[in-house]
Amino acid sequence: MKTQQRKLKITALILLILTIIWVVFTGISMSQVKSSWNNSDLIKWVASPDIFFIGNYINATLLTIVAILLFSFLFTFLKPKYENMAIIGFVFIPIYGVINLICYSIQIAIVPAVAYNTLNNPDTINLASQLIQANSKSLIGFINGMAYAILGIPSIIYGLLLIKELIKYSGFFLLLNGILCIIGIIGYVIGNSIVAMGIMVGGIIFLISLIFMVFEFKYNE
Repeated sequence: MKTQQRKLKITALILLILTIIWVVFTGISMSQVKSSWNNSDLIKWVASPDIFFIGNYINATLLTIVAILLFSFLFTFLKPKYENMAIIGFVFIPIYGVINLICYSIQIAIVPAVAYNTLNNPDTINLASQLIQANSKSLIGFINGMAYAILGIPSIIYGLLLIKELIKYSGFFLLLNGILCIIGIIGYVIGNSIVAMGIMVGGIIFLISLIFMVFEFKYNE
């Protein structure tokens, strides 16, 4: 049990650092995007990515891998007492992982290359823009949001179980993150930009959950 909690604490700390980097890099990178931009503007931006754009998606890919590890360790930690619920939550983790790894990793080199080639072929602009994760109206953006909604299911389940284990603050914010991510994808579907912000707010709430995991699992060693 102590070994499991030590793994959770260390993994949560690493994920916390990566999440902070994600917040900073995303803020810097997305500050370049203007609300008035159309698909052509987005293509030009992605065709010449700067270090913050590339660094953001390298970090996001690593973040996804570590998030998979964290939820796997939560599964291992909770399974002895809550086997059925833990297994139900675990089913969704690899689905989230595969989707997000694809969404983020292709932004590093594949999407910029496609965008660059599109500059000489304007007929493919609308199609290519669907691959840009930073484009809130793109297919890949929706799929990325769906991945977080999927992860919201184990977040809710494991959050509730952590609360039962008296790891209450980590559990509460993990639970809240899951709820917000699911609300966020509903916002995408109905076209409500305010409700869709649930995914972004959920990410901030998840960061708070990680902070408490670092300390609460430490106290339970």
